[in-house]
Amino acid sequence: MGVKMGSRVLAITFFLTVLIVIPGIAIGASEQSANEMLQLAENAVKDGNYEHAYNLFMNASEKFAALGNEAEKKDALRQAKRMSWLFAEMNLNRTSADETIQEAFPQFTQEEREAFLEPGASIQFESDGQIYYYEGIARNIRFHNASLSQNYTRSLGESPFFDQISPFISAPRDKKNPLYQNHTFQGTGELSIPRNLLPDNGTLQVWYPLPVSIESQSDILVTSVQPEEYVVSEPVTTGDIGEVYLEIPLEKMMDDYVNVSVRLTFTTSPRILDLDPDAIPVYDTSDPLYQRYTKSQSNINVTPEIMALANQIVGDETNPYKKARLIYDYILQTLPYSNVPHAYLTAMSIPESEFVHYTGFGDCGTQSTYFAALCRAVGIPARAPGGYQIVPGHQGTHFWAEFYLPEYGWIPVDVTVADAADWAYNATPEQVTEYKDFFFGNLDPYRFTIQTDVDEPFSGEPNPDILFTAVHQNPSVVCTSSDSDVEMLGMIYSTYTFEDLTPE
Repeated sequence: MGVKMGSRVLAITFFLTVLIVIPGIAIGASEQSANEMLQLAENAVKDGNYEHAYNLFMNASEKFAALGNEAEKKDALRQAKRMSWLFAEMNLNRTSADETIQEAFPQFTQEEREAFLEPGASIQFESDGQIYYYEGIARNIRFHNASLSQNYTRSLGESPFFDQISPFISAPRDKKNPLYQNHTFQGTGELSIPRNLLPDNGTLQVWYPLPVSIESQSDILVTSVQPEEYVVSEPVTTGDIGEVYLEIPLEKMMDDYVNVSVRLTFTTSPRILDLDPDAIPVYDTSDPLYQRYTKSQSNINVTPEIMALANQIVGDETNPYKKARLIYDYILQTLPYSNVPHAYLTAMSIPESEFVHYTGFGDCGTQSTYFAALCRAVGIPARAPGGYQIVPGHQGTHFWAEFYLPEYGWIPVDVTVADAADWAYNATPEQVTEYKDFFFGNLDPYRFTIQTDVDEPFSGEPNPDILFTAVHQNPSVVCTSSDSDVEMLGMIYSTYTFEDLTPE
């Protein structure tokens, strides 16, 4: 459910991005020719010729390198990296996209398959006169069709998330109910990068994500950070994002892998709504919190179109709690969960909230930022926290949403987990309604929160070498002595695992 890309996708991305270190044309450049090559590359981007732009940026970087212009070389490599990220997950042509659909759904006719390849019916983009499709096209067809989703969960023999959580939602709210008690977890984070993918010398900068102290996450104890001798700043578990920062001298790393690890414990609490919907105090619009979380940001962006839709959704309603519920219901009813190519969004600088608004496709991150954007559009402070979902048997990266009410604080909302009710082959209509109602205002304790909002950066950002700035579920990795895409290594070679230490 999270925004973390799959291993196969990342492998493809890495294959593309390591091309940066492969020599291209013969070097013999003047500063003028290097700048001309750079201008051609920028023009190719404007014209939507991204493959051609990649090659031109690469050539420009080589020319700048020959001139000893390190800053210009790095900038050209960064732009080439952006171009390669466009194709990391958007890597199917029409033929391969059709074959992917046919393999997943052999019951579809040719006409039915072709309908999914039309503009607007799937995630796609054009480069160099060629249409490229998202590699998750078949999964999204299933997610957008309740019958197909239910057939899929039936084949699994379970309905993920629904089966694990719904029994507790219906159970008495007491200490004997696992959902309604605090849970203590042990977390283990591992980053293990093959040594041969890194340069011989230079400094590897690593920002490792940690849990952050909030109302529903407490007693955080970081028991170990290794290699300890390269920790530059002590672990931070307060504020808006949790992190520890390391600088590793690569010339001292002689083993087959460069390893970073963290060990920690933390306690999570369920969040159960207890309020009178008809007695919500009025916002103090001069409050810095109100002003901060009602404005546009890089990923929670409120466009005029989003504002118009938000006003249409809430109509004449003035109660902020009820307005938020109308927005929640709208997303559940009109925007089913989808997988999303986040590398593509990053490379194109497309805000998460805008992507789902204009395409109709959204995963946990995009659904949550969209909820927040629609809330902000009608004067409700909102944000999108993220980290991991650690439901037993279903651990993975995840984002959800919150909106703020005076005197009550942040109210949780999880559109994506609520969507799981529609995938359940073994759910009654009453159970579906109860399950969806729960995730407006309530939250299970199976969460590992790293950042309070999607637009909160690590302390090392904005860093010109970090492209992926919205999601911090994996370590951010930078090495200025490398010309390859070291940042991607932090996504490919890192894991977080969790063990529930709560006595049964």
